[in-house]
Amino acid sequence: MNDEIRDRLARIDPMHSGVPTEDVASKSSRELLEGIMSTPTIEREERNRPLGRSWVFASAAALALIVAVGGAIALSGNGEDPAAAAPLVLTAGGEDQMAMCIQFSVEELAKMPMAFEGTVTAVDGSDVTLSVDHWFKGGDAETVLLDAPQGLEALIGGIPFESGEQYLITAYDGQVNYCGFSGPSTPEFRASFAEAFGD
Repeated sequence: MNDEIRDRLARIDPMHSGVPTEDVASKSSRELLEGIMSTPTIEREERNRPLGRSWVFASAAALALIVAVGGAIALSGNGEDPAAAAPLVLTAGGEDQMAMCIQFSVEELAKMPMAFEGTVTAVDGSDVTLSVDHWFKGGDAETVLLDAPQGLEALIGGIPFESGEQYLITAYDGQVNYCGFSGPSTPEFRASFAEAFGD
């Protein structure tokens, strides 16, 4: 580079000559260069690009989705969420029920993440269907389906589900709790639920 070109570049350089520069071989210069080189470049699409087939397909798919959602809402009635009508599925039998037993108290009852009162509407072998009369905590389903293998009523606090009867149920992680934390709805048991859950 000759002196004339150097002088011209110096005149148009916005940085005056008194600003200190760092050697390109220094550690911080190498780190800066490495950061610049490893940063991916993002190419922006031109805004005035003509619309292609992909845009037409995307618009058609969005319109179909809107129609499907609108139809589902219309069929569910009054704009209610169809998922809200889905039944809750719990199991009332496990491999190690006795390992979960702790002494019943209102304080322990209050720790249960799910609690409701329901009436058995159907018993078909191990399948028990309950209509939820009242949610104390942890849910909003109107129907609960239980997988309740026969013979569990022999366990401590086991529940003999009978059609037409009302029960107070607690559950944890999809599993109905036994040992006195679930059972037939009696005035005393319901009073414990009301005390535990404030209802």
